[in-house]
Amino acid sequence: MITPADNPNTAIISGYGVRLCLRHGGTGENIVVRLHTSDRKAQTLQAPNGTMIEIINPNVGVELPELREALVVTPLTSDASWTVGRAGMRYRDLIPSRLGGAFIASHIHIPNGGPVPDYVHYHRVKFQMIYCKSGWVRVVYEDQGDSFVMNAGDCVLQPPEIRHRVLESSDNLEVIEIGAPAEHET
Repeated sequence: MITPADNPNTAIISGYGVRLCLRHGGTGENIVVRLHTSDRKAQTLQAPNGTMIEIINPNVGVELPELREALVVTPLTSDASWTVGRAGMRYRDLIPSRLGGAFIASHIHIPNGGPVPDYVHYHRVKFQMIYCKSGWVRVVYEDQGDSFVMNAGDCVLQPPEIRHRVLESSDNLEVIEIGAPAEHET
């Protein structure tokens, strides 16, 4: 899992019952190991070397931070800031303040069409909507039948945690993605 999708700074690698969380810019100090289990109640332990061990239940619901309302206008200018996010897609942040962490909105651009180096993933959110602004994109959703193409003007309301994958796109694909909460697992 890579998170957040618009400007990744965390990678979580899973295997053999263990999840390893790698964060960009970490110092190696204040190490925290999180063990996900539904068999025990949540607790925090400390190893002799200072490493914190958090035992947590991953089935706790997604919480939405309190909305900090504001008028947000984000013009598209020639010097707009884009970052490279998940699967090499370009992301432009449409709500830099995140409205207190309640929402994220991203303008996503794939300049060169063809197969997208995406992987099957999900978003741990309460709400997510994707609007195809220009071009087309082929996507597939778990248990929803064959892949399909979103064309300019199409919109998908994506149920929370549905597994999906971006398969291919046209040149200059642009989509707008809105999700809540702003920071979430991908």
